[in-house]
Amino acid sequence: MKKSVIALSLILLSGCVDMGRVGLHPQVKMAYFDGHPWQLESCLSEAAQNQQLYLAQDDPLPGGTKRFNLEQDGETVAWVEIDRFSRNQTSATFYADPKASDVQAAISDMVTACKTSR
Repeated sequence: MKKSVIALSLILLSGCVDMGRVGLHPQVKMAYFDGHPWQLESCLSEAAQNQQLYLAQDDPLPGGTKRFNLEQDGETVAWVEIDRFSRNQTSATFYADPKASDVQAAISDMVTACKTSR
């Protein structure tokens, strides 16, 4: 009986969070940009489309940090958090599978595009 309760609990809990291709131990990349969060969000959304990716808004974090899922073919390939860093700067934190070199390259291209777009 105990084993079946534990097994049922694990099955139910495993469906609570869709990790996508990000995994349990993602590689973290942080970048800082001049401008406001909405400007960065707009730029990253356009840069994602140029990489055949889609930036889908997720629920915000308690402190007001905006969260997004970076999706490819309907699958989450990275998580993105955008937050105001200072009066005129915004930070973006990217979480992606360290083994997904294609996603890492796309993120780097997105960061470069948004840093040089001003």
